[in-house]
Amino acid sequence: MLRQRPKSRSKKTKREPEVDLPAYMDLDYWHGNLPNEDTANLLKEEDQYLLRKDLVDPGAAPTAATAPDVILLWARSGQQVVSALVKEVPSGFRVGDRKFDTVTALVDYYQIRKIPIDITEDIEVTLGNPVRRKAWELRHKMITIQKELGSGSYGTVYLAQLTYPRQKPITVAAKMLSDMDHDSSLALWKEARVMQEYDHPNITKFYGVCNDAMPYYLVMEFISSGSVDNFLKANPKTSTYKRTKIAMEAAAGLDYLHSRLCIHRDIAARNLLIDKVAKVADFGLTRKTRNYKIDPEKPMNLRWISPEVYETAVVNKATDVYAFGITLYELYVVPYEIPYAQWDADEVNEKVVEGNYRLSPPREAPKEIAGLMRECLLEAKMRPSFRMIHIFLAAQLKKMEAEGLADEGKKKFKLW
Repeated sequence: MLRQRPKSRSKKTKREPEVDLPAYMDLDYWHGNLPNEDTANLLKEEDQYLLRKDLVDPGAAPTAATAPDVILLWARSGQQVVSALVKEVPSGFRVGDRKFDTVTALVDYYQIRKIPIDITEDIEVTLGNPVRRKAWELRHKMITIQKELGSGSYGTVYLAQLTYPRQKPITVAAKMLSDMDHDSSLALWKEARVMQEYDHPNITKFYGVCNDAMPYYLVMEFISSGSVDNFLKANPKTSTYKRTKIAMEAAAGLDYLHSRLCIHRDIAARNLLIDKVAKVADFGLTRKTRNYKIDPEKPMNLRWISPEVYETAVVNKATDVYAFGITLYELYVVPYEIPYAQWDADEVNEKVVEGNYRLSPPREAPKEIAGLMRECLLEAKMRPSFRMIHIFLAAQLKKMEAEGLADEGKKKFKLW
């Protein structure tokens, strides 16, 4: 079990694993609570196999203290990915009628002797090579939780230390979902599945997932200065050059995502993080697809969502661009405020979704940026791509540098 230590204890170890995990969880082919989709993706070759957790009750995930009594031995047999139950019994483990003292002994018996395991009356599998844990499959003992950074409906984010064997600890952010039921677990893995594919200086770095026992953590790069919206609230005198640099770097990250057929679906200043550079964050709603069907009756980020979504029930690259246009408003308005701050949700729906009102650029935005914002809010087919947006904003930065505006910004803003 992972539990909060009393505040009087050392600040460096406020939360850490305190219960020994079963020995089989140390096997390098043990993959924890891995969803079926990810299991199939890992098993690429004939007779490859792995061990993973199975939940007897999909809605009730076990804790470290109550390890599951059912383990699944998954293997590839031709075009199929099949599984055999490894039942934990008193003083051992069982597959079919055979009992073994340890999981290791069980696997070695079938792998070394090449004895087929009966899956069904028609299917049997022989164990070939194991699929080792990937670099992003982290163990709980590698994580030391230090303090809470923030929380919301999604769960809680902690400042933590990630320690790889024989390496110095890395400061990270560990995201723990609240109420980790079956659906929440799948949501966590969807986010992890997206993030592990991307590597870009303007995308938050993904380290991996701790999924051997509850609570599960999504471990990401720690960005010391936090979200852009909070930064702008605290720094209202941020120069136009720096605001444009944030916009350009965000556009670079989003262009990278779109080039890989990925739509973010939740672009807003709160989901941009800032340190030496701006980075796109929060991939909880991200999908790898050109078009994604949604239920418009479910709650959405009304102030950032493109109005046509309520009619088409589809989000795509164009709806991301619309959200970026709204985000440009956030980046330039002084003092910072949310879009349509003077209206409640009902008024936003009435005037924007039903009445076709479009947000006006803030008076502080340069005319070129104001023009870009208006283009992002046009009808879907007329909106620019993030490649065009990135190129345009990069050109604006060079223009400001030529006019000497960059040096002024650098003196006032220490993060760059």
